[in-house]
Amino acid sequence: MKVNFALITLILSLMVLANACAVKEETAPISVPLTEALNVPIMKVTVGSMENFYQATGTVKAKTTTQISANMMGRIVSFPVAEGDYVSRGQTLVGIDNRESQTQLQKANAGLKEAQAALVEIDRSVVAANAAVKTAEANRVLAEQTFARYKELYERRSASGQEFDEAESRLKTATSEVERAKASVQTILSKKQQINARIEQAKADIAGTKVYEGYGKIVSPVAGVVVKKLAEQGAVASPGVPLLSIEDSSQYRLEAAVEESNSKLVRIGNRVNVQIDAIGGGEFPGVVSEVVPSADASSRSLTVKIDLPANPLLRTGLYGLARFPVAGKQSISVPQTAIVQRGQLTGVFAVTMDGTTQFRIVTTGKTAGGAVEILSGLSEGDEFISADVSRVSDGLKVR
Repeated sequence: MKVNFALITLILSLMVLANACAVKEETAPISVPLTEALNVPIMKVTVGSMENFYQATGTVKAKTTTQISANMMGRIVSFPVAEGDYVSRGQTLVGIDNRESQTQLQKANAGLKEAQAALVEIDRSVVAANAAVKTAEANRVLAEQTFARYKELYERRSASGQEFDEAESRLKTATSEVERAKASVQTILSKKQQINARIEQAKADIAGTKVYEGYGKIVSPVAGVVVKKLAEQGAVASPGVPLLSIEDSSQYRLEAAVEESNSKLVRIGNRVNVQIDAIGGGEFPGVVSEVVPSADASSRSLTVKIDLPANPLLRTGLYGLARFPVAGKQSISVPQTAIVQRGQLTGVFAVTMDGTTQFRIVTTGKTAGGAVEILSGLSEGDEFISADVSRVSDGLKVR
């Protein structure tokens, strides 16, 4: 029994010793090879001259906006365009019921035909009246000759007084007939003038009615985009009440508010860099075309209108920035590719003395030419990661 107990104790001791050796082997430290340095571009902070500018915010507006309204009252029978549609010059925009003007046109045409027919008749009357004048004048000449003969005979006592009186009476009658015929001609000519006046009035009525009839079809005076529609088919149009607005899509400008203290930077004809984030593409050149002479009393600013180059993406109401150049200044700047955004924090990856990365919060200023001004957070001589920042995190070895 003693031998068996000693044997069992020996076996258990050997098993415990074996397990202890196994644990030691598992917990022994594993050697890890050193990580290679991350290959990213590194730059050193320097102080240099950076383009300086004054930045003003503004709104894009069409250079020309046309309000379309009716020239007559009537019910809208057609309104084929919608907001956002492009319309060409001369295109029909609105149709208005103009049956009344058509009736007036028919009446004016009838009046013209009636007056023209009366003119034909009066011309005939003029011809007849002139013929009557000639006949009366011939009768008067005959009466004058007869009276002269009877006068001579009467003076020689060869004709009686009664015959002389009868000849004299016929002369007076012939003379009166001539005057009456001439007066008749004048009366007829006066009627002809009245008829001619009626004809001219009828023609004027026709022309005016045609113009009024044309008011039933409203066409676009310009080419552009319909930006606002203020009525629909079935509504009643009234003179001077806008129906829609069209803006010239080929000419836009940025209307920027410039603080009065910086108004000296603005001159008509100056080239200004403009940025409109909604259309992308970075900055593009604009030209100052107008400076409103009066300042806004509440904001103490002047409105500056900047003509923009043609771009199909431009629309009224877009937000834009105008950058007026100012004399350059010495400052620290880094490439835009070095900037890192972490939520609301802006920073860069600085490189420490031991060659590892460290996220450093910075305060940025203006951006120009692909460079960002650094107001605080970096000093001259500091090193930072200038690109490929998406591959970088804190504590990585880069050198």
